[in-house]
Amino acid sequence: MIKLLGWVMLGIIVIVAGFLYRYESLDPCEWLTQDLTAHAGLKPVTGLGNTAGLIMEPTECIKRWANLRVEDAKQ
Repeated sequence: MIKLLGWVMLGIIVIVAGFLYRYESLDPCEWLTQDLTAHAGLKPVTGLGNTAGLIMEPTECIKRWANLRVEDAKQ
């Protein structure tokens, strides 16, 4: 049981570190805005997640971010 818990914690740490490395944030609205600018072919822009967070709920940001990732994967 302890070993399983250790592996789960290691997995969570790796996932969080991956998001921090790629997006420098754990805010899903920031992920969405960064990926939208990259999808549009613009230079990476950080800090727009706060503005998107005012307009959308975090759950909506996650859904739109996931849909954008799926769309990019299909191309």
